[in-house]
Amino acid sequence: MLNYYQLLGVPNFASTDEIAAAYNKKHNDLFSSDSPLANIPKLKQLKQALDILTDEDRRESYDQELGEFLELVNEQYEEAVYDLENRDLESAVEKLNWCMNQNPGEPDYYETMGLVCRLKGDLKTSLRFYKQGLETGQRKCFFYRYLGDIYSLMHEDDKAEENYLIAAEEFKELLKVDPKNAEAMEQLGDIYRHMKFFEEALDTYQQLLKRYPYNAAFHREAGSIMSEMDMLGEAESHLIEALRIKPSNAPSLMELGLVYFKKRLLGMAVQTFQDCLKADPNQPEVRQLITQIESVRKEIGQTVEEMTYDPTPDAYVEGTVKWYNKETGLGVATCQSFPEVLLHYTAIKNDADLKKGDSIKFGVVKDKMSPVAVEVEKTDSPSEAEVFPGKITKFDNEKKLGLIKGYDGNEVFFPFSALTEETLNSLSVGLDVLYETKSIVGLDDNAASQAIRVRVRKKRQ
Repeated sequence: MLNYYQLLGVPNFASTDEIAAAYNKKHNDLFSSDSPLANIPKLKQLKQALDILTDEDRRESYDQELGEFLELVNEQYEEAVYDLENRDLESAVEKLNWCMNQNPGEPDYYETMGLVCRLKGDLKTSLRFYKQGLETGQRKCFFYRYLGDIYSLMHEDDKAEENYLIAAEEFKELLKVDPKNAEAMEQLGDIYRHMKFFEEALDTYQQLLKRYPYNAAFHREAGSIMSEMDMLGEAESHLIEALRIKPSNAPSLMELGLVYFKKRLLGMAVQTFQDCLKADPNQPEVRQLITQIESVRKEIGQTVEEMTYDPTPDAYVEGTVKWYNKETGLGVATCQSFPEVLLHYTAIKNDADLKKGDSIKFGVVKDKMSPVAVEVEKTDSPSEAEVFPGKITKFDNEKKLGLIKGYDGNEVFFPFSALTEETLNSLSVGLDVLYETKSIVGLDDNAASQAIRVRVRKKRQ
């Protein structure tokens, strides 16, 4: 039975004037085509639709007959969807073919058939059904998006991008009419992501999260996009929130595991991937990834990032920066007990701008390769401090304290932690040094000066 409402492209509650306007548009389109004679059968169908739907009695009778017919077809369609959900694809194909023969203007049938063919791995047939769905003139934005997906799977990137761009424009037009259409916004964000327009994709999902802050899927997508943009801290936060809202969700666990892997938190990555497998055991690629990470862990042990992420220091010390490269995020710190300590950007608190000679306090984690600095905190700004010359007048190896006499005759004390490695090795009474000072408060609440960054004074040759 022909659905005249679909033929004219109007809803079944359209008024007589709306039906007449739709008829005139369709009629003119067919007559202005390249082959109007070939469209004579369609013109006859249009005229029949107009005659029936503009006659009150005939339309009432037609609506009753159409309703009974569509109910029968939709029962078959629901059975096809049930077969699809249970992976009985051949049965789903048979029932969908019947539905399309009975009601060829319904876009849902072509959408579902395209998905079935895609699951069967028959991309060319899937492509054909999506194109037929596009010809119905309904849900065009979705069909363009599906075409983009299939062309992408077929590695025809130019065609994929072309269809994605059209789909994006169609969804934007839809949002102009219906700005609160969350499905359209989600589709638009997903299309941007497929095209690697990550900033636009993230902006779209952030808009969705303003309206739906407790939607786990939106948090997961935002986190996944941030991971692509190397915004790993923000990505982790969104994915943890997604799992708080919807615990044990396999896609969210998968994305979080990948974030931990990118952050070189290998132990946490393995644990998260294992949780992902518990939620969905049918993921061979996840099992393979766990095996590869475990192999790396046996070889290199704990990573620096793992030491700095959740530190358990063996000691807390004060020292200085020997050198630090901002571009690589690596450097070396020094203190009395540990002449060279690895300095990694992930350990630096408050994103402090470190440079050679800066005074810092930090924790030390003893590693088999090298001590590693954690919880690094800048304690002063040596570059702005005044440098004084002086001589070592006294020191106590047991108490690890000493005195420097400045050229003004005043003495200032120093802890051994304020000495550079060279100064500590050369320490003797009368040693010429350069030093800076900082103000400290003693037990009597009075301010006093302490020498910092004490280094050997080099004499000119």
